[in-house]
Amino acid sequence: MEKLMELVDASMKSQKVFMEGWVKSQKEFMVNWTEATQKMQESVLSMGEPQEGPAKEMLNLYRLAFTTMVDSSKVFTEEAGKIQETWKNTVEKQMDMSREMVKNFSDLFKKAA
Repeated sequence: MEKLMELVDASMKSQKVFMEGWVKSQKEFMVNWTEATQKMQESVLSMGEPQEGPAKEMLNLYRLAFTTMVDSSKVFTEEAGKIQETWKNTVEKQMDMSREMVKNFSDLFKKAA
């Protein structure tokens, strides 16, 4: 019984560590990607702005598109983070329930024997 519970606990601990690492890496990736995109936009826009004509219109469209992309990425990152946290918490609760089931079955088999 104790060996089985140790095995279950070790398995669940490694799964929790994996889930926490996975969520953290996903959050960091999205934050870094958003920052990199923003820096790229800033570097392009810092080259100087044309005063008139198609080049100015194109730069304004570029600025609008990149600003929209960065803002959308920030919203997506926040929402994806919430989903990942919810999923991680759900998996952790499921693992706790599985551990409890193993313990209950083990106790039941002990009583039957």
